Amino acid sequence: MTGRRVTVASTLTVAALLLAACTPPLPVPAPDAVPAAMPPAISTEQVERILADLDVTVEEADVAYSADLLDPRLTGPARAMRATEYALRLAGDTEAITAVPPVAQTIVAPTTDTWPRTVMVITEPPEDLQAPLLLTLVQEGPRDPYRLWSWARLFPGVAVPAIAQPEVGSLPVEPDAESLAVSPKAVVEQYVDVLTSGAGSQYAASFSDDPLRAGIVATREAYAGLVVDKGSLTETYQPYESGPYSIATADGGAIVVGAVQTVTTITLDDSTLTIGDQTAALLGKQTVASNLAITWLSVVAFAVPPAGSTDPITVLGAEHSRMQVTGE
Repeated sequence: MTGRRVTVASTLTVAALLLAACTPPLPVPAPDAVPAAMPPAISTEQVERILADLDVTVEEADVAYSADLLDPRLTGPARAMRATEYALRLAGDTEAITAVPPVAQTIVAPTTDTWPRTVMVITEPPEDLQAPLLLTLVQEGPRDPYRLWSWARLFPGVAVPAIAQPEVGSLPVEPDAESLAVSPKAVVEQYVDVLTSGAGSQYAASFSDDPLRAGIVATREAYAGLVVDKGSLTETYQPYESGPYSIATADGGAIVVGAVQTVTTITLDDSTLTIGDQTAALLGKQTVASNLAITWLSVVAFAVPPAGSTDPITVLGAEHSRMQVTGE
């Protein structure tokens, strides 16, 4: 009896082993494959739709000369500059309104899963044969639309740094990033110092010469010449209240777009000053007898080299506009 029990037990054991051998292994859950790099936060098709929506909004506002109609799609310097263009157009300046082409020549798309998100677009040249515009569009939160924060006219002959294809995407760069020769926030602050002190600025050698700075200096000198023996002129500069916005370039540097506010103040000594062009249009008269204050807004696009580089910071393009004029 004992031997038989052993035999039965042995038979059952062999059968169990054979059954186990024939049973397929249970599937083991595998984690999703980790992508080599984060995909762009926005596709080319989405950018094209955003530009189309922007164009509709701007066209409607342009017809009515109404800045309020811009609010769904414009913000920051773009909204402020367009509002001033409407004031100038209503004052009779038929060339006041900047054409913003809705067709992209180059798209710089961010690779990020956070907000705010920045997209930069180099447009096709406007119909008036002016230079292409560099647009900066910002989405503040996941439920917000992309709004045009600024446009800047690229300077003739400027070499825009190579950027990744929109299908690959480019890294956003924080305002205080240490990956650049100068952080985006510091770039604007240093440029303001150069505008203020000229060749005497400790940062003068950090920037290559550019048409915007040359134009600001020439305008300041022209106004100063008008008040010789009549009064005095002062000019102050400061970074704009929002921005800058930055996206990495292929060489590890970045395109940085910021804005600078300038105030030109003329104080007259028992004299009168005749003014013209857009200054008179915004003021509503052509002469002042006591003082004159002009507020300007400049959008500036910089190419900033990566940390460790000895190359200068280059200004790629700009937009410089009178925003407000007061005088007595």
